[in-house]
Amino acid sequence: LFFTCMADSCASDTAAALPLDNAAGLASALRAARTDGSARLAHLDRLLSALRSQTVRDVDPDPPIFSELFWLLSAAWQEPFEAEAARAACELAAGLLALPEFAVGGVHVSDDFLDLAFSRLCQPANAAGAGAASLPAGPVSLVGSSGSSAAKSVRASSAPGGPGFGGGGGGSGFGGGDADAALKLELSTASEVVVWVYRWQPSSRAGLRLRIGRALLRMSSGGLPPPGTAPLLRILAAVIAGFGRPTSAHRSLLHSVLLPLHRPAGRLEETTPHLSLYHEPLVHAMLLLLRAQPSLLPSALGAMLQQWPQPQEGNSSKEVLLLHELERLLEVAEPASHGRLSLLLAPLLCRSAASDNSRVAERALSLFSSEAARRVLLADSRGAMPMLMQALLRGGCPHWNATVNKMTHEVLLLMRERDSAAFAAAAEHCFGGGGGGGGG
Repeated sequence: LFFTCMADSCASDTAAALPLDNAAGLASALRAARTDGSARLAHLDRLLSALRSQTVRDVDPDPPIFSELFWLLSAAWQEPFEAEAARAACELAAGLLALPEFAVGGVHVSDDFLDLAFSRLCQPANAAGAGAASLPAGPVSLVGSSGSSAAKSVRASSAPGGPGFGGGGGGSGFGGGDADAALKLELSTASEVVVWVYRWQPSSRAGLRLRIGRALLRMSSGGLPPPGTAPLLRILAAVIAGFGRPTSAHRSLLHSVLLPLHRPAGRLEETTPHLSLYHEPLVHAMLLLLRAQPSLLPSALGAMLQQWPQPQEGNSSKEVLLLHELERLLEVAEPASHGRLSLLLAPLLCRSAASDNSRVAERALSLFSSEAARRVLLADSRGAMPMLMQALLRGGCPHWNATVNKMTHEVLLLMRERDSAAFAAAAEHCFGGGGGGGGG
């Protein structure tokens, strides 16, 4: 034991003495940060200082550096690292992988380590202090040589927020300290690892897409979504942005992964639906996919309508989110589909615009301020306008909210400008020959 401790101490001293501007010194320092528990924070501080001063950008990374980096990260996620050291290890790993010098092929990350990264991304919101399943003991080869060259890349910057994205709330595997900040850093680091592997390890791309899809599908099954839902969607958006020509797999991704994520009806509290925790990256991913294949929009909207909250559910906040998404998605509608979509959406729009809930009514009416949405919603004037006018006039009874009444009047004017003949016919339909009711 004495000689073992002396050997560890000598190795630590050697690591501390080696400069960090070459591959051997950086690999040695990463190894010392993992194995030398008594001076771990000192080693990590030295490494972070080299990262911030950009000293490490003089290094030509080789497989041993990546091996030591991922061993350090796996230890921080599994072993009883102190909270500060675990946060430092995550910050270091995310920072190094984001450097242009570390954007290299020729290395191979094992499935075991990818399993570990996904376990961190998929941990439930209440898993404070829960560690991932341990990797096999012994010399597991996290990184080895690979003969494949780097193919086209998926850039981390394709995901909004870059390497700093992450969900909020919930517990962290670190324990102690600021749980929200620690969780965000952990999710950011795990996301950076997945993006890096997808970019520089082409042989793993199909498997990573399958892992992401399965993880998101589990997250849509109900209950409080894991904090990693939003980061996974941002990774998926970066993947979608790199898709080539449309394939049947795109339809499967839309209907089997993205649309089911609209399903959760739970709420954190009265005004915060579960959907709001990841809705922004979900809409971004939907838009990217539908811009590439706009012919899928009618079936996507049909599926969304089936998951729309009913008024008796009292989930008006989710209705407002979905109305926002509807406006964004209509931007990609093909002209040939406008008439079909107009009739498809008219019943929902009528119900929302006539809602007693002012937030729902205002958001529905605000769709008409978007030229793209207005072109679709009023495309079939003869079919949709009578339904819309009847809903907007509310049987002659004004809405209790003055803003809704003002917006209703403005929408009626837009309808008349769009097609005065159809507007007059709709007014006659509503009033039995009295066309003057169209003024609102």
